[in-house]
Amino acid sequence: MNTDEIFVNRHAIAKKICKAIRYNGGQLINARFFPERPFCDDTNSYKFSSANFLRLLASNNEIIRKCDPRWVSSVVIKNNKWSLREHAQPELLEVWTKSSDGEQLCFLREFYNAKDILDKDSFTSESQELENIINFFQTRGLLKRRSNIISFHNCISAVKKFAEDNGADALTSLLTVQTWITESKLKTKLSLFLPTFSDSLLTDIEQNPDKLFTSMNNARAILKKLYHEEIVPIEEPLITDDAFRDLKIIYHGSEVELKSIDGRNYRNESIITGAEAYKFLFALKAKTAKESFKTWLEFSYKSYSHGKFLLSDKIPKDEPISTFLRTRLNKNRQHLLHNPQDLKQYIPTGKTIRADDLLQQIKRESTLFLSVMDDFEQEENSYLSNHPELLQIS
Repeated sequence: MNTDEIFVNRHAIAKKICKAIRYNGGQLINARFFPERPFCDDTNSYKFSSANFLRLLASNNEIIRKCDPRWVSSVVIKNNKWSLREHAQPELLEVWTKSSDGEQLCFLREFYNAKDILDKDSFTSESQELENIINFFQTRGLLKRRSNIISFHNCISAVKKFAEDNGADALTSLLTVQTWITESKLKTKLSLFLPTFSDSLLTDIEQNPDKLFTSMNNARAILKKLYHEEIVPIEEPLITDDAFRDLKIIYHGSEVELKSIDGRNYRNESIITGAEAYKFLFALKAKTAKESFKTWLEFSYKSYSHGKFLLSDKIPKDEPISTFLRTRLNKNRQHLLHNPQDLKQYIPTGKTIRADDLLQQIKRESTLFLSVMDDFEQEENSYLSNHPELLQIS
């Protein structure tokens, strides 16, 4: 296939992507299946070009939903006598070479995803914690430190600004943000964060398909520069309120829209600290009094940290938050301490752990938690005595 034919074929790919974006309300939904840049998994492994990445983004092949970045050519599969899963579907990807006289040649070759090759080991993409993602930007001076609320949306805004500061036009900026969001490896519902292509931008791509490929190349160059940004010294933020200095809430999301006491929306994937974290819990309490819904949180206070948990309970109107948390976050431990026959499901497969040892560990954790919550209760009482207006919220 000559160069002209390849570019004509690329035009069809660009238009296919635009059609998929329009169908999905302005988002390139397939982007969420690429937490890592796809690559050729061969003796001489290499990351795919932006053109091949776009070809995979345009694919309707169900295998891309497995999020495995490894792709292997049919030639390599044949040479190694590997077996494919039944109904495995290949993707046609570009392979560029030079002829004996130096002419650039391109072929569309069949590649199969590693998940479709029975002889390949399994692959799992690592996830990234929100705090680590935020810390990357803060330590490089790309995101200001805040003493109360900071979110994944703030990181997205930082990426967009970085792209624009490095000369990105509207399409390049969008592709930079889109690619970064998926490669951030944050374990969340990415469709809530993927950017939206405007109708005018899609029309522009359809009229000039080459622009999509050029912009993806530029987006890749900007991300490479972002990933290599150097750490810079950052002054510690000035703390003006000592209340709940050791309290941190990670708000992953909710079935309903949550608003702060002063009417601001709480954004999914936010880290809330200090007095703002307590106000968040207070606003959540007021909301649960009116309706039932599910919320996903993490809770940390002093030396105690509670991983992601689902909260669907109503927080009694006349009950202090400390009282509710003391019961809710210790419920499973108390159940096991009183029902040791249920311990088995908490012992990892292949591990040999004595039930008595596990019970003692659970008892120590429960004791630590209750001690910490005593401190929380004292701080809550002190804070409410200084902020009686909160008690009027319902």
